[in-house]
Formats: sequence, C-alpha cells, structure tokens
Amino acid sequence: MVTRAGQRVSGSGKTTVNLYFKDDNGIVIGLKAVKNRAYINFANYMNRRASEIEMYMKQNHPWTNRTGRAEAGLHTDVLHRGNVIQINMYHGDIVWPWYGIHLEYSMGRRFAIIEPTQQFFGPKLLSELNLSELYRFAGNPKK
Repeated sequence: MVTRAGQRVSGSGKTTVNLYFKDDNGIVIGLKAVKNRAYINFANYMNRRASEIEMYMKQNHPWTNRTGRAEAGLHTDVLHRGNVIQINMYHGDIVWPWYGIHLEYSMGRRFAIIEPTQQFFGPKLLSELNLSELYRFAGNPKK
C-alpha cells in the first residue's frame, strides 16, 4: 500500500521520477529514462543515499543505548528491479529479531526510527535529485 507519493519530470520530458513511501518501510523511486547511463547514475545516487540514511538512523534513534545491539541492527539495502530502485530500512539483529518490531510498534511508537526516517528522507531524495545530472557520466572525464 502506498502511503505518500510524488513525481518530478525533467524539462525535456525524457525523464520521470516517481516516489512512493510503502508500508513495508521502503522508499521506492522508479525511473523512466531514455538512456542507460541515466539509470546507472541514478543507481549510484540511491546507493550513496542509502548509506547516509543508515548513518542517520544510527545517530538519531530515540532510545537510549544500553547494549548497542539495537543501534547496530539498523540497516539499509538497495533493491534493483527493472527501472525501480528501492531503499529498504530495517532492524536486522539475528539473535533478537523481535526487538526491532518492539521498538517500532509498541509503546505508542515513541521509539520508532524507520517511519520518521522515511518521512524525513523521502521528500529530500526527490527534491535533491537533479534530473539533468543523471545523464552525465559520474566520475568519467569528458571526451
């Protein structure tokens, strides 16, 4: 189920980016582009942002660290499916998998970090994405 959505279109109309917040704690951005290099640059952008999101969650969680395990269990990963790239945010403690669920959904959700992070970064991802930059070769010199 989509909880919030947004869209950006380049001036030429060749590139459209759609943003969705999903109930499964993902930020999904789909890219319709006419060139493969745009997709590669877009994937690089999303990979960089995923690591920033993970660092943000680890530094801004609302609970007090006692053992550090809950913080160490916060992770992001990036899924690529066709023209859709999804950043997933999750608690990944193997020994205590229920603890992340407890933090996110119990006690009036006052210890939740994933949904607040999703709401904070989703609009930023869409607004900071420079569609014309997607067509440039990242890190390659001009010929």
